[in-house]
Amino acid sequence: MTANARTRRSRFDRTALGYALLFSVPMAVGITVMMLKVVGGPLSTPLVFGPGLAVAVAVFVLVAVAATGGEPE
Repeated sequence: MTANARTRRSRFDRTALGYALLFSVPMAVGITVMMLKVVGGPLSTPLVFGPGLAVAVAVFVLVAVAATGGEPE
């Protein structure tokens, strides 16, 4: 490698955080509201908030990894 070769920088900045939240939070809220109607129980029931939380975490990680890994500009 040469001295002026670009190095790959993987950073989790505010833009990546914003996109990860933009895609994960509305999906989590929608799934939680759907499960609230299907189960018919209170919001504190794990069967109500569990699927929404699991999907939110999975989508957040997926978008965060996709936003931080990529080609340098």
